[in-house]
Amino acid sequence: MAQSAAGRHTGLLGNRRAFLKMGGRAVASLGTAAAVGQLGLMNSFAQSSGSDYKALVCLFMFGGNDANDTLIPTSDVGYTQYAGIRKTAAIARDQVLAAAVQGDQTFGLHPSMGGIRSLFLEGKAAAVANVGMLVRPVTRAEYLANLKAVPSNLFSHSDQQVQWQSGTPRGSAPTGWAGRVADKVRAMNAPSQFPAGVSVNGNSLFLIGQDTQPSQIASTNLDILGQQNRAGDVDRQNALQQILTMSTGATLVQAAGQRINDSLAVLRQADVAFKALPTLLTVFPTTSIGNQLRQVARLIQIRGQVGLRRQIFFCSQGGYDTHEAQAPTHARLLMELNDAVLAFNRAMEELGLGGQVTLFTESEFSRTMQPNASTGTDHAWGGHQIVTGGAVKSGVYGVFPQLVLNGSDDSGNRGNWIPTTSLDQYGATLAKWFGVPASAMGTVFPNLANFPTADLGFL
Repeated sequence: MAQSAAGRHTGLLGNRRAFLKMGGRAVASLGTAAAVGQLGLMNSFAQSSGSDYKALVCLFMFGGNDANDTLIPTSDVGYTQYAGIRKTAAIARDQVLAAAVQGDQTFGLHPSMGGIRSLFLEGKAAAVANVGMLVRPVTRAEYLANLKAVPSNLFSHSDQQVQWQSGTPRGSAPTGWAGRVADKVRAMNAPSQFPAGVSVNGNSLFLIGQDTQPSQIASTNLDILGQQNRAGDVDRQNALQQILTMSTGATLVQAAGQRINDSLAVLRQADVAFKALPTLLTVFPTTSIGNQLRQVARLIQIRGQVGLRRQIFFCSQGGYDTHEAQAPTHARLLMELNDAVLAFNRAMEELGLGGQVTLFTESEFSRTMQPNASTGTDHAWGGHQIVTGGAVKSGVYGVFPQLVLNGSDDSGNRGNWIPTTSLDQYGATLAKWFGVPASAMGTVFPNLANFPTADLGFL
């Protein structure tokens, strides 16, 4: 029996809905999810970006990394204070990996971070001490008496994750600080329409700008277009294209289909670029963060072919909410991070870009210095961040907190450190290196003027 027009229309919409659900997953798992907004076509063999190329790579440690066991004081007074609070949970002094000096203080890294320690010794890594979300500098007395504004909903995972990505400590923001950075250097990438901001691990507020929009790339395989020599590849591509170009009158479905179509157009150009370049020799670990950073390295490799002089990437690692039995979990996570970061830096050196790509960490907060009854740690505030790359001036920057419970840097009584460096200062130092002019920095970081310096000096 012939199907009615209404039936055909319903069936078509059903097929398209099924495709959009399946296709969205397929695109994300094989190459890229639908880019936000219209990407258009790019020149796949644009003029090489040359020596002016720079990239920022954010590695977000979701859950709240225990920075107290990431950067550890090794001088007599510092380690004694650290071990006195951590007690049996302290990393043994002879296991801490000596890494950096600040004045008369010495610091080391968790024993799982041997690769990053080698970057410190090579002058390609730095630590920024006690960074956190702030509206303006605040003392313990001011905090306890509610005399100054502080970030909204401190110690909340979701709120602090949003704030670290948006750079907005109070209220909501539709853009991320990296997206606003991309807005300010947009002219450097013209006329390329390849997205300057790319997340390799899902949606990210961090990369959304007012004028620039990011794309998403999966952390496994970019070859969405197939091997070209496998049976059925051409038929599958033709069927996909036919579904995408069907007209149904359903505006939402058409818009989603168009966005996938735009992403496929970009991927076709990227596919050509990849085939024209040699495979990276650097071996990455097959962990989630290793796969993500490998993907970032591959996208950086085609920078000249896609005509970009500035790129920003977002990748992440979860599992840092260590309320129970922290030691083995934290050691494993830091080992995975260490191996991936070291491989990424070696890959950038292989590409001749060691001094043109800077990787930096973020995490929504640190953990309490004093462990809890479950041999874990709880939500805190300021924490230490790591920056790597050939442009980094090795050392420890910022002010390390006084490791004294109920002391001048403790917002409570368990070693919950009040940040001595703001995210604004940390981000502005990265943004200045990236090319954001001083006149535009206040737009990117609205609270930057509340702090004494906009450049911490680590780049």
